Amino acid sequence: MIQAVANNIVSRCILGRKAEEENDPGKFGELSRRLLVLLTAFSFGDVFPCLAWLDVVTGLIGRINATFKAMDSFFDQVIEEHKISQSDDADHDQSTERKDFVHILLQLQKDGILEMDLTQNNIKAILLVISLF
Repeated sequence: MIQAVANNIVSRCILGRKAEEENDPGKFGELSRRLLVLLTAFSFGDVFPCLAWLDVVTGLIGRINATFKAMDSFFDQVIEEHKISQSDDADHDQSTERKDFVHILLQLQKDGILEMDLTQNNIKAILLVISLF
């Protein structure tokens, strides 16, 4: 229960939504749990590089790829929702609006104040790394 509360707090700060949404039962929470389980699973290729082919046979590589594709599409959806909400909020006073980490990253991308270009793939990578910790 404590972990679920902590996950919801972190998810709200990063994505602006709970990890366990009522209308979307556990999409982000379930994906992040599945990803953590897969990343900590035993991999033959990590221990014995010459036996890396066994990871393909056991299905580990396929499950990891499928989970990363699902996370990628989820982050695409979240970023698009935030872009739409930012364009809708351009007419309103944004000083009273709560901003999450995705809003901040999109604002940095829009303003171009960084020395490098912040692409959508960069934003998704940052979100993935932060959400796993």
